Amino acid sequence: MPPAPFDAGHVLRGLNLFRDAPDATLARLAASARRVHVVRGDELFRSGEVSEGMYIVTKGQIKVYARADNGQEKVIEVVSAPACLGGSLLLADATAQGGGVMRHVSHAAALTEAQLLLLPRAELLAELQSEPKLAVRLLAEVSCRLNRLVRDIEAVTLHTAAQRVVSYLLRTSPQAATSACTVSLPASKGTIASLLSVTPEHFSRILHDLQSRGLIAVNRREIVIPDVERLAGCV
Repeated sequence: MPPAPFDAGHVLRGLNLFRDAPDATLARLAASARRVHVVRGDELFRSGEVSEGMYIVTKGQIKVYARADNGQEKVIEVVSAPACLGGSLLLADATAQGGGVMRHVSHAAALTEAQLLLLPRAELLAELQSEPKLAVRLLAEVSCRLNRLVRDIEAVTLHTAAQRVVSYLLRTSPQAATSACTVSLPASKGTIASLLSVTPEHFSRILHDLQSRGLIAVNRREIVIPDVERLAGCV
């Protein structure tokens, strides 16, 4: 049986951002959407480039990161499907004076093979301006992401490396878990280490220490937590 034809409108409807959008709005956005396919390591955009619009990650993972002049990278966040990417620039664009173009302030690259939809800036801005509920939903999504980044900054500045690793494992664990559970790291240990602002070597030492204390068991990207409450109280 041949695969079902790709339906951009169906994909958009499945996202919380577009859940209550009028059918006509979704139809126009779906008609303007452009499919993007990237393989691991491909750059999606770079800091300083003009934003083409908002990306919808429908499959795979994208890392958002900063890069220093010496080539050193700092992972800011890992975006896993389904998710939106680039919404904050659209909100800035919608309120910009003088029609200036919006440029990316970070880099983005594929951690895995990924499928995305690009919603062109002009078409999406027109829908946001004519559909206030859609604009409010986008604002809420951007606010949630901003709050996560603020918490990350707080953790980096006020918490030890071990505390950051334990906190990450706990918030990545299933929400209902109170005793034993398994955490699947969404990216490589090197990427997670950069996300938590520790070196890969330090990250490995922390995992080894937690494992030697019986707080976790490590099997590649699988982290078994025998007792969630005990891990939470260890640092």
